[in-house]
Amino acid sequence: RTTMKNNSDDYELTKGQKLAGNIIAGSYTVACGVFLLIVGLGLIDGLTVSNIALPTILLTVGLVFLTTAIIQTNTVSLWLSFAFIVPAVVSYLNNFTPLAYAQLYPLYIAIPAIASLFTMLMSRSYRDHLKAVFFFGIIAGIFAIESSGAAGWGVVVPVLVVFVGLMIVFTALKLNKSEDDNE
Repeated sequence: RTTMKNNSDDYELTKGQKLAGNIIAGSYTVACGVFLLIVGLGLIDGLTVSNIALPTILLTVGLVFLTTAIIQTNTVSLWLSFAFIVPAVVSYLNNFTPLAYAQLYPLYIAIPAIASLFTMLMSRSYRDHLKAVFFFGIIAGIFAIESSGAAGWGVVVPVLVVFVGLMIVFTALKLNKSEDDNE
């Protein structure tokens, strides 16, 4: 059985990897600050610090994690990057498109699925990540039924309860099988 690759367990970061990670983090932070200053000075029509600061800071943190994850081959940083990038994208979509949080909130539920989908490529731990993709993807999909207007809570809540019940039964059967195999 494979596990997520984490640098602290596999190898020590080189001096160059540490330096590159720190320079990238500092550079992205400076770029974020400069961009927010330009917006704050009113140099870009339609943007204000109030509608751009939060998603821009989230995106900056996400990009720091993403870039350093690639440099350092760190799956934990890669997974975390999407925990910041997805909310940034949701906020940008809410602020600059007709979409509202009421339509976009399933993306928050899907964060573990999205993060695991991309992380499994680096970690090569497909089975573990596909479980998270499946579980959180299905739950996000169930909530997307409501957020899209296809059905109301009267349909979504029972479907969610059925899914959770099926997952409980599946887990119980799987645990029972593994106990039988160990005997």
